Amino acid sequence: NPEKLFVGLVQQNCEDKCRSGILDNNKMVDVKPDADCYLLFCSSQVGKKYCNEGHIRLLRMKESESLGPYLARYFASKLWNGEQWYMQIDSHMTFLQDWDASSIQMLRAAPSEKPVISHYPPPHTANLVEKSNVAAPRLCGPKFATGSDESQIVRLEGSYYYDSVKLDTPRFAPFVAAGYLVAHSDILREVPYDPFLPYIFMGEEILFSARLWTSGYDIFSPTHSLLGHHYVRNNKPKFWESVHRAFSFGVSVILVQYLVCYLTTISHRKAIRIPHDRFGTHFIC
Repeated sequence: NPEKLFVGLVQQNCEDKCRSGILDNNKMVDVKPDADCYLLFCSSQVGKKYCNEGHIRLLRMKESESLGPYLARYFASKLWNGEQWYMQIDSHMTFLQDWDASSIQMLRAAPSEKPVISHYPPPHTANLVEKSNVAAPRLCGPKFATGSDESQIVRLEGSYYYDSVKLDTPRFAPFVAAGYLVAHSDILREVPYDPFLPYIFMGEEILFSARLWTSGYDIFSPTHSLLGHHYVRNNKPKFWESVHRAFSFGVSVILVQYLVCYLTTISHRKAIRIPHDRFGTHFIC
């Protein structure tokens, strides 16, 4: 029901002197500025009414001012204005009809007082109507990253074949996905986003999962997929391509490892003075 929906949009666009993503032979080329999705939607016949009535709350940032996806989620959470339910998604998503009502139904059906529904959605090319008849993928595949620039952070992988039978009750999952989650809006007060983790990409999900678990929340996969996501977007600029040309990898990742009690961060503990007491995991390392 669009009358009950309010969107908090953090739009981080390149507006001038824009470059492509990394192409063949590690080349980049000049490209046109990003489209202004807010203006396009608000000037459309469908969107104008909702923009004029305040259903779209916008934080506009230049690409050069952005601080990574985790800080964008923090900024987006500050656009919440007291609504009962809260859903967090990445850009470039597709939606099943009545996804909002289905999301609330799943939350109410979950066997928990404080449920979070989350997983890695299927690709945007998936037929979500057909997917509604089969069990959704569950986020059950953690492993340590082996890349030289990933600091052995835990990577998560969605399992598309973990459940063969669709149930009406959401199934437990050990981890939350940052690109799609839905919960009661109490989550924003009880597990607020940490504003001291700029430029985080790898590691945000294991940290947020630990914080949710130790704050009394239970994580579930949806009973069936409600959204799809455009994952690859070849030739488009990526956060991790641009940031690591200007900043060394590891500072924020070390903070994540510190907060989830990696033994390798013991030597850093006395040096870390950022006030993470409100944003920690509620267990003692």
